[in-house]
Amino acid sequence: MKNIFTLAMMMTIAISANAMSYSEAKIEALFLSDKMAYELNLTNDQYDAVYEINLDYLMSVNGRNDLYGTWWDRRNTDLQFVLTVYQYNKYLG
Repeated sequence: MKNIFTLAMMMTIAISANAMSYSEAKIEALFLSDKMAYELNLTNDQYDAVYEINLDYLMSVNGRNDLYGTWWDRRNTDLQFVLTVYQYNKYLG
């Protein structure tokens, strides 16, 4: 599961070395959130929260060097509060 997200994130960031535009970030956040909803069986409330977390993360990343830095840790911490223990462990793979 984590490999899927890693691949998706790498593809997302590889599109541009600069920060994404808001519209690009929205599209990618929807893609990631839809994938997470399918894989983790998210509720509607969880989906909305995960979308916001993904959008915030994507808007914060400015390039490949930011992928697994502070913003990645912050995203995972936020997800830990939204997902159940089972879902979070499945997300971590």
